[in-house]
Amino acid sequence: MMKRKLPLLAAVLSMTALAYAQQPARSNIRGAEYPRILPDLRVIYRVKAPDAQKVEFNLGGGKRLAATKDAEGNWTATSEPQVPGFHYYWLVIDGVQVNDPGSETFYGTGKQTSGIEIPEKDVDYYLPKDVPHGEVRERIYFSKTTQDWRRIFVYTPPDYDTNRDTRYPVLYLQHGGGEDERGWPVQGKVANIMDNLIAAGKSKPMLIVMEQGYARKPGEPQVPLRPPAAGTPATPPDFSRMFSALDEVFTKDLIPMIDTTYRTLANRENRAMAGLSMGGMQTFQIGLAHPELFASLGGFSGGGGGFGGPVDLKTAHNGAMADTDAFNKKMKLIWLGIGTVEPANMYASVHNYHEALDKAGIKHGYYESPGTSHEWLTWRRCLNEFAPLLFQASGQPPRGPGRPGGFGGPIKLNPDDVQAFPDPPAEINANRDVPHGKLELIEYDSKTVGVKRKVNVYTPPGYSPDKKYPVLYLLHGIGGDETEWLRFASPNLLMDNLLAEDKAQPMILVLPNGRAQKDDRPGPNAFATAPAFAVFERDLLDDLIPAIEKRYSVKSERESRAVAGLSMGGGQSLNFGLGHLDTFAWIGGFSSAPNTKSPAQLVPDAEAAKAKLKLLYLSCGNKDGLIGISQGVHGFLKEKGVPHLWNVDSHAHDPTHWRNNLFYFLQRVFQEK
Repeated sequence: MMKRKLPLLAAVLSMTALAYAQQPARSNIRGAEYPRILPDLRVIYRVKAPDAQKVEFNLGGGKRLAATKDAEGNWTATSEPQVPGFHYYWLVIDGVQVNDPGSETFYGTGKQTSGIEIPEKDVDYYLPKDVPHGEVRERIYFSKTTQDWRRIFVYTPPDYDTNRDTRYPVLYLQHGGGEDERGWPVQGKVANIMDNLIAAGKSKPMLIVMEQGYARKPGEPQVPLRPPAAGTPATPPDFSRMFSALDEVFTKDLIPMIDTTYRTLANRENRAMAGLSMGGMQTFQIGLAHPELFASLGGFSGGGGGFGGPVDLKTAHNGAMADTDAFNKKMKLIWLGIGTVEPANMYASVHNYHEALDKAGIKHGYYESPGTSHEWLTWRRCLNEFAPLLFQASGQPPRGPGRPGGFGGPIKLNPDDVQAFPDPPAEINANRDVPHGKLELIEYDSKTVGVKRKVNVYTPPGYSPDKKYPVLYLLHGIGGDETEWLRFASPNLLMDNLLAEDKAQPMILVLPNGRAQKDDRPGPNAFATAPAFAVFERDLLDDLIPAIEKRYSVKSERESRAVAGLSMGGGQSLNFGLGHLDTFAWIGGFSSAPNTKSPAQLVPDAEAAKAKLKLLYLSCGNKDGLIGISQGVHGFLKEKGVPHLWNVDSHAHDPTHWRNNLFYFLQRVFQEK
């Protein structure tokens, strides 16, 4: 009898454990059990609709989950793992899109909409903490420009009501298209972010004014309030017309009202403007037209670059930046942020503007939010990075408790953080009329993962089984796969061109998937797959290397084997390469990510490293918030006398840096001194 009961007991215990592992979303209405979030960040959606014929959950971006109905009329669907942060979603019942009764509603996408908060592991900068709290105050005022009442929200710092003699700088913070002045206080968690920054000594106390981004004078016709959607072949809207009334609201109504109502430092040095998406465009449109009012500007997924096309800074913004030296002296802070997986036109609009500013010599900050798209987690991260830079004499955060060295961590350059090699020309990976090697996608058996895995392999021009070749294993970043390097660097063409100029040794390039799990695609939440990058160590050593050496004519001694990578792959390369000096003699880490082990763990025996390493190449951009990781490794190696190359160029955490440093690494690997 007991034996028959055990399976039932096990099933009950398993179901109980699963129930405890599931958590109702923080964004649910009080008492609502669904949506529920699983430990792997999948979401269980459920609604009771006994008379419905078909129910779907629309997650946006073309993603719809078909729900199934149980005997009690409950419709349930489970998503793939979701990216942490805040996301809008909808119910579709018999073809009608409605809000989920289990979710709070939020003003977004031009209407009240269901939303869900997906927790971010070990991240709490936007959560309430046991620190002094400021307030978000709602206020209405009459605008002479629009001849109507307008609502704003104002964040006041924790000591505003107790330090009655203190005056404060002001940040005017704008929402995006389809949202309103409620966006930053509600979806953006602005009060929590600022309370935590101020309590940690990372940001100056400031007022934050959140105004609606729509304004129209009496009798004016409606104008489009959003840029064209991705892929729309429309010309950009007339920003001067879109935002001209809002310009007057700010300059003639809002700023004077704030300065007379609140205890502000009413000068340009203590006044900043920033915004997300449409609000970022408004910031640069209004802010650069009024340098007498604003000394600091920030754009989060939006800026002054239009829609990704070429930017002529001599004529843009009515020539506000034409005189680079004068502009740099006048402005205290220009700052841009973008998510790494935003739609192509959004990413290009900000990244290309950043590169134009860089080329023109315009001083500015630049940040890329890893793994996030055009969404609130990108913009929360941007605010968390931008606010500490405001109203500082040097444009740097105030002294306070140390910040972690992750993305956007404080960038402090040391005297030896210099560029070792000049930026190469852009055409280094052009498809030239030279002999070409062969690029092929093959499969290998992975006992570590238990499946066949794909890997791209480049063999040089004239490859012959009668000759043996050294091998470079080239690893990608957290959001990539075996195709990532090919998409932006074309390492096969890089090698073809270098070989044609006799600047590199003929070698085999192996481009694997460093995410060692059965479903090795990045999915909607690449960060949820981070543990699989550590598992790849065994897959690389036990499965991939033997498979390559069985299939291709390779030199199998350590002196003929190299590993290098970007970001997460850079961390893997340092971890695996320095951890297995009996396997690798040539190692490269470009913008190595936080998965990198501590320097003392990487190099426990400096003398062994000196004896065995043929080349250790480290690089990072001086605008990359991850630079502290590579600086730490470089500093330790320098202290221990371990020879290595250290290249700090003028780029950020971006493909240009990775391509350029691969170009230089390829010319040095497998070269005898």
